[in-house]
Amino acid sequence: MAHDYLIEGALQGLGYRVEHLDCPDNESLRYGKEFGNRGQCNPTYFTVGNLIKHLQYLHEAEGKSKEEIIRNYLFITSGSCGPCRFGTYVTEYRKALRDAGFDGFRVLLFQQTDGLKQATGGECALKLNTSFFLSFLKAVLLGDILNALAYRIRPYEVAAGSTDAALERCKQYLYEALSRRKRLRPALIRCRKELQAVQVDRTQVKPKVSIIGEFWAMTTEGDGNYQLQRFLETEGAEVEVQSVTAWILFLIWSGRFDTLRRMNLREADSGKYGLKGKNPALRLRMLWLADRILRGMFQRYAKTMGLYHYHLPIWKKSRVSPMSTTTTICAAEKAIWKSGN
Repeated sequence: MAHDYLIEGALQGLGYRVEHLDCPDNESLRYGKEFGNRGQCNPTYFTVGNLIKHLQYLHEAEGKSKEEIIRNYLFITSGSCGPCRFGTYVTEYRKALRDAGFDGFRVLLFQQTDGLKQATGGECALKLNTSFFLSFLKAVLLGDILNALAYRIRPYEVAAGSTDAALERCKQYLYEALSRRKRLRPALIRCRKELQAVQVDRTQVKPKVSIIGEFWAMTTEGDGNYQLQRFLETEGAEVEVQSVTAWILFLIWSGRFDTLRRMNLREADSGKYGLKGKNPALRLRMLWLADRILRGMFQRYAKTMGLYHYHLPIWKKSRVSPMSTTTTICAAEKAIWKSGN
């Protein structure tokens, strides 16, 4: 929820009227099952139902007509080409919105491989420039850092609730800086002072428990995963959750991996080498630069806020080159063919 709140502030700083949704709850699940397809996974029901629940609130509680809602609102979320929930977002949102009476409502997906694309509705109404993506990225990085600090401090706090109180103040500082497009450093320093003021007892021995698995169920903080993070903390654990930054770094790595494997495939993609019409060397340099910039921004913000010794995942060079891998595979295929198997 820290990410959603800070992204709201970042986009408001660009002039957009933005409102983040509440954390999906069991009521969202009910809406999702009512208007979604049968047999979907819970993350789909929770996320799609959460949107329908909010639109119904705008219609019934605030008295807005469905035509007005469709005309004046749009929804931004993440998506993917995968076979599970990420890959069914487009279909699920379209069906649920249509059956709930909001056919034509605009949904924008941050695709895992194709950037920001529209799934439903008319024109986009967003100006997708460098300022947009940079502001969005800053909010994601700051949300990751705040969560990492909270998970490190909360299990050892002396006064129950003091970490959450400090965290809320930090979110307000960062929100104000992002929404008013102020310098971030003063807000980061204020956050560090707030969190360092929380009294902790580090003599307590606690196991560190890492939560991994399906992306949404791993990161949500409500009924969707039975509030797993807080449950583990009440049972005496220090929780560690994978950051959204790690997912972005994986996307950069996968682009590099794919380019390295394809750039030496002769006659592929209708070219003498792979990637016709592309410049593989330039693409690799840009991906390397994106990785360095992302890591640099994260560590600069993290150290200013007081998050030390936090290591992001790193690339490891393969011992086998792309060409030798291809050669080995071809040799194995020839051997199998000659043996008649």
